[in-house]
Amino acid sequence: NKPVHYQVRRSRRARSLSLHVSHHKGLEVVLPWRWTLTDVDRALDEHADWIDRQVDQYDVRRGPAVRELTTGHRVLVFGEPCALRLEALDGSRRRGRVSAENGSLRVRLAPEDRLDPRPALELWLRKLARTHLKARVRDLSAAHGFSPGKVIVGERTTRWGSCSSRGNLSFCYRLVMAPPAVIDAVVCHELCHLTHLNHGPRFHALQDRTCPDHRRLMAWLREHHDEMVI
Repeated sequence: NKPVHYQVRRSRRARSLSLHVSHHKGLEVVLPWRWTLTDVDRALDEHADWIDRQVDQYDVRRGPAVRELTTGHRVLVFGEPCALRLEALDGSRRRGRVSAENGSLRVRLAPEDRLDPRPALELWLRKLARTHLKARVRDLSAAHGFSPGKVIVGERTTRWGSCSSRGNLSFCYRLVMAPPAVIDAVVCHELCHLTHLNHGPRFHALQDRTCPDHRRLMAWLREHHDEMVI
């Protein structure tokens, strides 16, 4: 009976309704394109207990904390805070451009987009994460003798990474906001799941050999989780 803030996102790719809770989006309902809001109400009622626990765990009952992205706001890139510099695009260009320059992020946008630089910034971070994570999976796999399948970089609402039974690795693009050593610890964690798809003693022994400092590095993610949003 407690009110909960949520947002609905329609998706042409979704085949069924799904619920996600995260620090940076709050409660999100992903709705297949032709489904109705009646389906949303039904899902919220059916999963009320789970929703109640999750929104309290993530402290997003009233919605995610909205961060105003203006010039001077700092965004983590590889663990370093980079100040935003919002500028208008020259000429007829309409697609936002982001570049890292001397410890800052230069974000050039069409005039009508300057109030919301998030889409351009998120796209840039996704591309950066895709390039970096695929390279680190390749290099760490070669160094430790792993043979992963596909590497998928996208939005993960509850985990930084995962390993499927087919050997495919998935990572949250926001990992690129963490220091390189922390990113490597997450990659090594998922690579170890190629050998052990659980968290048993043999998995932990392999993880200790692959990344001896993983406990300290993974603690960084817990301590800085709320900073890794845009």
